[in-house]
This record gives sequence, structure tokens and C-alpha cells, in this order.
Amino acid sequence: MDDLEMVCFEIISHSGQAKSCVMEAVSKSRESGKKEEIDDLINTARQELKEASTQHLKILSKFAETGKNFVNPPYVHAEDQMMGAESFLDFAIELIETNVKLADLQNKI
Repeated sequence: MDDLEMVCFEIISHSGQAKSCVMEAVSKSRESGKKEEIDDLINTARQELKEASTQHLKILSKFAETGKNFVNPPYVHAEDQMMGAESFLDFAIELIETNVKLADLQNKI
């Protein structure tokens, strides 16, 4: 496996881990009193995406240095996974806020 493929798999791995954390946070947001756990999961997702971005920057930097085109299926998949995870995180944060408010209201009834 060459360096490019290894970096692509790092991006895919970190992006996947971020998505998993976000999904768990969304699930927990339906329960009351889980705010700290949710915040920890979202922070972990952000850290995973930060690492994915760092790995992605390695590829972009290499392109800037060499001018060599690195577009191949693993790279396209890696970028797709990272962008999907970033979008999912943004959407999930809004959903989590709504779920937390609903859970709090249900507990008051």
C-alpha cells in the first residue's frame, strides 16, 4: 500500500469514527440528562474530523509540491466520507438541540 492509499484510509477511518460519535450523540439526545455525554461525543467527532482534515491537507500539500494529480477511487471515497461526516455533524447539532429541548419538556409534563 502506498502513502496516498494509507492517508486515504486514515481520512476514511477518522470520518467514520466521527459519524459514529455523532449518531450516538443523536441517540442520547432523545434521553433527558445526557447533555455532558452528548457534548463529549460531539467534541470527539470534531477531533476526528480535525484529524481527517489534517490527513487531507497532506494530500493537498503533496499536490501543491509536485503538481501531480492524486485523484483515484480511494481518494474520491475519502473526500466523500469526510464531507459527508462534516455535513452530518452540522445537521446533527441542530437535531440534538431540538431533541434535548423535547426531552426536557417531556420531563416537565
